[in-house]
Amino acid sequence: MSKKLFVRLLVALSFLAAAVFFFLSVLEVEPFTEFSASWAGVIFAGVSGLALLFSAIGTKNSTQLKKMQIFLSAGLLVVALVCLISALALPDNWVLPLILILLGVMIVLSVLITGGKKWDEGDNHKVGYKNYYQRKAEEEKNKKDGE
Repeated sequence: MSKKLFVRLLVALSFLAAAVFFFLSVLEVEPFTEFSASWAGVIFAGVSGLALLFSAIGTKNSTQLKKMQIFLSAGLLVVALVCLISALALPDNWVLPLILILLGVMIVLSVLITGGKKWDEGDNHKVGYKNYYQRKAEEEKNKKDGE
């Protein structure tokens, strides 16, 4: 099974589980009477955010695509965090500091996962890179040595 299929399947299953649990709470089935839309949001956004984060860590995509996946997963995890705060009825003054902590963690992870590389970093930043004139001079020297 490919990694992309696993991530997509995990996201779809988390949506299905959240929807089924919410439906069971509407039907007032005993263990799910306290389940609300906030908990459904926590399940779906949290699992989707973590799946995207692990997908970004485990793939060999371009740096720009990895950063996009990391920031999208950060957005989903912020939604999950807000839903969790709403579901647990935590104080409102906790929302902004927790969001900022989560975004800080995601920025650190994006630097660590991508290795701090810029998306447009070229060959001329690599050790031993020779520009056009250096390669041409070396080619002329090899041509003279060969004769």
